[in-house]
Amino acid sequence: MRDTIFMFLAFESTHQAIHFEHLLLPHFAIEMIPTPREVTASCGLSLKFEVDDFQMIQKELASENLSRLRVFLYTRDGNGSKAVEVNWG
Repeated sequence: MRDTIFMFLAFESTHQAIHFEHLLLPHFAIEMIPTPREVTASCGLSLKFEVDDFQMIQKELASENLSRLRVFLYTRDGNGSKAVEVNWG
């Protein structure tokens, strides 16, 4: 059985990562982290957040262009970790 650790947003550019950090930081407990190695992202930065905040983050970002933004569910068990991409819709 896998335990959910957290979710994260992965970005194509550092500029994009900083933009979304500024949008979300006033409203959510987020943290800028290196993108987990299970995921290939151009800039190598991700925003980590709690799974329970996912729906509210979706609502907060509804007016943003999310076409290049990827969201992942990060899990871990005795065999290692896994990042699974999640659809926004």
